[in-house]
Amino acid sequence: MKKILTILTGVTFLSFTSLVAHDHEGHGKNGMPGDHFKKMDTNGDNKISKEEWQKFHEGFFTELDKDADGSVTLEEMKSARKEKRDEKKEVMKEKVKEAKKKKDEKKSKPSE
Repeated sequence: MKKILTILTGVTFLSFTSLVAHDHEGHGKNGMPGDHFKKMDTNGDNKISKEEWQKFHEGFFTELDKDADGSVTLEEMKSARKEKRDEKKEVMKEKVKEAKKKKDEKKSKPSE
């Protein structure tokens, strides 16, 4: 019984660890904060000033506030998220088309 409990505990721990190790885009634990940091650090000094922080987030707020009424609704947030997701899908579709095109071109070239 102890062996089974030990094995189940180990499997559970490994499964949980692998889930926590990657964010939803597969960048690993620090992918998203690192990307945001680079975007906010506009002067490249590896520090984010209060002004840089505020400017970044004000721009983000303005982007979300589609009707420009000075507030963001849940629907506006959902809509923005859907737009981002759709944009990423389109980018991936274009990458797939480009890769297929290169593959087809490579096949059609005669070997030298």
